[in-house]
Amino acid sequence: MEVFPGLEAFFWKDFQINNCNCYLIAGSSRILIDPGHARLVSHVRAGLTEKGFSPDDIDVVIVTHAHPDHMEAAVLEFPRADMTMSHREYDYFRKAAGAYAEAYVPAFFLKEGEIRIGDVALQIVSTPGHTPGSICIYWPDRKALFSGDLVFSRGVGRTDLPGGNTADLKKSIRKIAGLDLEYILPGHGEIVAGKKDIETNCRIIEQFSMF
Repeated sequence: MEVFPGLEAFFWKDFQINNCNCYLIAGSSRILIDPGHARLVSHVRAGLTEKGFSPDDIDVVIVTHAHPDHMEAAVLEFPRADMTMSHREYDYFRKAAGAYAEAYVPAFFLKEGEIRIGDVALQIVSTPGHTPGSICIYWPDRKALFSGDLVFSRGVGRTDLPGGNTADLKKSIRKIAGLDLEYILPGHGEIVAGKKDIETNCRIIEQFSMF
């Protein structure tokens, strides 16, 4: 699905099997965000093929956090791409995954602040809570936030998994609340589009999650 010119969304819609939404920024470099489980990557491959791309055309894979439903396919299905995540998140992943993590050493680490990949300028926002080194990716030119598992449509990320922290999640949500947004592009569920719907979504999250 084309969200807007230059951005494709590959939605995961089977709620009986856990996997995540994946996004493609198609600028002068092709950036894939959260490719998901390796065994469930067929919908991403199909979406790429529909747009005239192959896995070998992906230049960079950005991982918002190191849960398998977001990152497993990064190396296994897109071996030519440079995979990246935050240093803190890789440390968390390495401690949890042991020797398995050696196959997922990032080509470079993401730091908070601006990163330019080809002709696209993004802002990396450190948003711990769901995991210690989770990030969100803000695309200021498009007023779009790739929120990973921080916030969803009418919901927030879990903190009951290893490395989760509710206090950190609350701080991270307050942090992204100040961004100028037209799109929230979550790791699961539907996109939230338009300032009015985003404001409503924030009120619902605040009301029901006691933020």
